[in-house]
Amino acid sequence: MKNWHPFLPQTRLSTGNATEPIRLSEVPLAEQVRGLRSGDFTIGFAHAADVGEGIVAETIWQDPLVVAMPPRHPLLSHKKIPLHELACHPLVLCNPQVCEGYCRELARLLRPLEREPNVAEQVSSLDMMLTLVGAGYGVGFTTAARIAVSQRPDVVVRPLAVDSAVITTYLLRPDSDDLPEALERFIVRLREHSGD
Repeated sequence: MKNWHPFLPQTRLSTGNATEPIRLSEVPLAEQVRGLRSGDFTIGFAHAADVGEGIVAETIWQDPLVVAMPPRHPLLSHKKIPLHELACHPLVLCNPQVCEGYCRELARLLRPLEREPNVAEQVSSLDMMLTLVGAGYGVGFTTAARIAVSQRPDVVVRPLAVDSAVITTYLLRPDSDDLPEALERFIVRLREHSGD
């Protein structure tokens, strides 16, 4: 469940010439941080701000976290899902090795539960999570922005009844100021959209 926000493609195209050398790639957080330090990557996106020295993490957007469940699931009796209710249901979560920062945020959110969450499955993509949720294997988590572009008739979402249920996406970059002009324009557009 990577953190590509729906406005990212629009931002890329609006930076001017679409042939400018801005390339987007998906890699695990540890590889991204190594790449930023070595110069293989110029910027990155992550759900974690604690990435160590030499890397600046800037909040770029926040999305409300929602619970995904199959139609006719008992939790649908709630307009907002109480956190303690999740302890009684199997969960379909992202694999921590694939989505490290996202999993850290979910672990922080689920920490107040009185018992360890019942993790039925771990997945490496939003599509697989929604497939398993739709098939009734458990309930999952995603963001409101991601589910808006992944509408499925076999999955229903509800917000959590927790104000802090948001996933923050950070723009990561080395702490030097040497960014190509095209990338500077790209970052400016991201910042402009971050209030949307």
